[in-house]
Amino acid sequence: MMRRKKVKRTWRLWPCFQVCAVVCLTLLVVSFHSGSVASDPLLISDILGRVQERYGAGDFEADFVQESLLKAMDMVDTAKGHLYFARPGMMRWHYKTPEEYLIITDGDTVWIYRPEENQVMLGRAAEYFGSENGADLFSNPGELSREFIVELAPRQLQEKGYYVLRLVPKTERSDLAELYLFITKETFNIVRTVTYNAFGDRTTIRFENHRFNQGLNSSLFVFNIPHGAEVVQLQSEQDRHQP
Repeated sequence: MMRRKKVKRTWRLWPCFQVCAVVCLTLLVVSFHSGSVASDPLLISDILGRVQERYGAGDFEADFVQESLLKAMDMVDTAKGHLYFARPGMMRWHYKTPEEYLIITDGDTVWIYRPEENQVMLGRAAEYFGSENGADLFSNPGELSREFIVELAPRQLQEKGYYVLRLVPKTERSDLAELYLFITKETFNIVRTVTYNAFGDRTTIRFENHRFNQGLNSSLFVFNIPHGAEVVQLQSEQDRHQP
């Protein structure tokens, strides 16, 4: 019988969880609800409309490079891997370097597998990635537009060849204070995200080699727990705040 226990997120895994949640929510926003979150409807809605055309038809995959600045420790953590995304709310993050591990969700369950330790962390996706609306964020993505204020980033943050958007949660969150999206004017791919949390940590993730509408198999988003693996129960937000 597999032994189960509860565990909190470690500092090395924290940026990964943050980015997974942000990317999932962001792509659902731009794919399903492009016209109603803009502070400047003409300009913002046009940008998001073109992103919707790019991402809204189906799945996609891409290589990624993630750089996380942990302010309190004054250190930078870098990782590389491959991402698969499909609706509704399905993701597979395969971190390959410097440490191999998988973060997989089918929209209901999340599995985090660390092969070197033969350990699987298991929990509910809505509790761990979601917000106060829980599973509704995955089953009813249109509701995500209520989560963010979307505007053009300040002029000094704009870059040639990109549209840069700033997303701010309408409800205060410790894991996400603001998010910047860098969207190419040529293809309307999201090629970079930059997130800040309430502690001043910054996570930058760059996407390369985008591939759209590959007809990804749903089995990519389900994890079969290996024989003999230690199973650790992830804590929900409510559990983490209990004394």
